Amino acid sequence: TTAATLEPFTVNFTITSLPYTSDLENPDSAKFRATQRVMNTLLDRLLKKSSIGPAFQGCNTTDFRYG
Repeated sequence: TTAATLEPFTVNFTITSLPYTSDLENPDSAKFRATQRVMNTLLDRLLKKSSIGPAFQGCNTTDFRYG
């Protein structure tokens, strides 16, 4: 039996309850880091309970943009 190959993937979505500010453009800002921490935690919980849960290794929020 061979081990499964893990592949990174990208998910894009809109959060309508999060007002966009210019602080979210700067990965070094406190607002970016706090929002990133919350998003990573929530997405980790969601995806660990999904069909990919057994293979899921965690997520990393890389960007916020106005949309």
